[in-house]
Amino acid sequence: MKANLFVLAGVAAVLVNACGFTPKEQAAGNFDYLEVKNDVQLQPAPGKQLPPVNKRYEVPQPTHNTPLGENVVVLAPKLVWPVANGSRVDEDETKTRVYFDELDGMNDVENFVWQGLLQGIETRGWNIVEQQEKQRLVIGWLPEEFEYGEDDTDVEIQRQFEITMNTAEHGRTTALLSTVLQREVNSGSEAIDELYLAHRDNDAAAQVLNTLVSEIAITQAKGVASVTDDGSVNIQAGFDEDGYASIIVSASFNFTWGVMQDVLNELGFEVDDYNQQTGRYYASYDAESTGNSLAFWRESNGARVALPSGDYEIKVTGDRQKTSVTLFRDGQAISPAQVSDIFAPFAAEIRNQSSL
Repeated sequence: MKANLFVLAGVAAVLVNACGFTPKEQAAGNFDYLEVKNDVQLQPAPGKQLPPVNKRYEVPQPTHNTPLGENVVVLAPKLVWPVANGSRVDEDETKTRVYFDELDGMNDVENFVWQGLLQGIETRGWNIVEQQEKQRLVIGWLPEEFEYGEDDTDVEIQRQFEITMNTAEHGRTTALLSTVLQREVNSGSEAIDELYLAHRDNDAAAQVLNTLVSEIAITQAKGVASVTDDGSVNIQAGFDEDGYASIIVSASFNFTWGVMQDVLNELGFEVDDYNQQTGRYYASYDAESTGNSLAFWRESNGARVALPSGDYEIKVTGDRQKTSVTLFRDGQAISPAQVSDIFAPFAAEIRNQSSL
């Protein structure tokens, strides 16, 4: 008899728990606060009058269309993580958005971020279905699978995402906004609450944005501070800190130093010695040697760069954002005209060796 009572009690407990199932995303508890009404109007005592009504402490009626009670999704939203240098999220931000501010050595933050987007999308193997240069692009379709409800129903969602870029008029700040453009849900016969789907859409938009910001951070970690319209490292002719004509690479010293030996070898220099501590390569160049290079910038006489034969000292100096490459021959820096002559092959080979 006692055994039967225990069995009945266990079955009853299971039934109660089943009837009381609440999805993890749904608020649970007492929602009596939704029924609270304003106090009735005060009545004066016999022979007395109430003072004039003062609305100073009157609580205004709420004007909102947000969920209340058990309709509130209680899962924490996925946050946007500004992990790239120069990125930030405003404290009062209500949308899935991240800002990028221009850093030292970054001469075009809009282009840098846009090229980072394209590179990140390509790296992830995502498909761009629409694109407006430096304004917006649409990514799709990306899948998500999860279990829903008391019966752990398998759900699959396919989404298209829109990434919108908005650059300030001064050009030193740009913003990326991520939203779900379209959604297709496959849940069989299981009905899924729209508020919960909206919550997962917001999380998915944040995940896509976080992934792309992380790819930009990876590019920065390599030491690249500025890129061209085709996504390669930005290289210009300029002057180093001593005023000598140089090749300026918009990348860190470590990044530039890491590719420079291969650059010199491909351009026909024979590196005899180097010292990273002082940022120096010591190399010889033979303008008569044709070598095995098939580079398009070979001079008509077989030389790879328009420089006379001899011994060269290549000075590489810079910081985390910008590096200069200066060539010396016989203790003298080569002239601005010579830098202009060798710029194209040097820039092309640096981009080739540092392909992102």
